[in-house]
Amino acid sequence: MGARSSTQELEHAQAVQDIARLRFPFPTSGRPYLKTYTNHPQRTMGVRTPRGTVVYPDIVVVRHPENETVMLGEVETADTVNEDEAHEWKLFAELAPLYLYVPVGYADEARRLCKKLKIPIVGLRSWRYLQGQQRLEINDVFTQWTGLEDLAPEPIKGFLKRYLEFREREMAR
Repeated sequence: MGARSSTQELEHAQAVQDIARLRFPFPTSGRPYLKTYTNHPQRTMGVRTPRGTVVYPDIVVVRHPENETVMLGEVETADTVNEDEAHEWKLFAELAPLYLYVPVGYADEARRLCKKLKIPIVGLRSWRYLQGQQRLEINDVFTQWTGLEDLAPEPIKGFLKRYLEFREREMAR
């Protein structure tokens, strides 16, 4: 994990909680079998690597009660969008579909690092707190479709897949 200033550490802990609440709000009535855990400010759900070590991504979504990892979220601050931290993203992306959240203005650098290190993230999002408010704004930068359509109910499943494929082609232009 990269070094953060104390101010950014506080902002990071709050952002992890808010992003989990807004973008990974499980369980829901539609998906009662999913459960979201956050690992900031305290660790609550680790993920075992193929080597047997346990890592703690910022957000972990599991199929409950088996605790099978379904997707991960990693939240960065301005101090941690760098190559050292990107090696951690690569590990997380090998464990489950990874959604990366970076501060507004850092998406291009995150995309460059992912491309350079061949990190297969499934989504890149930018985030910021609106000045003078405690409201979090999240912008979708891109989504790479990886088969999570199985989580969507029919007939939305096919539509989502076609839409995301179209969107990815458009963003590549």
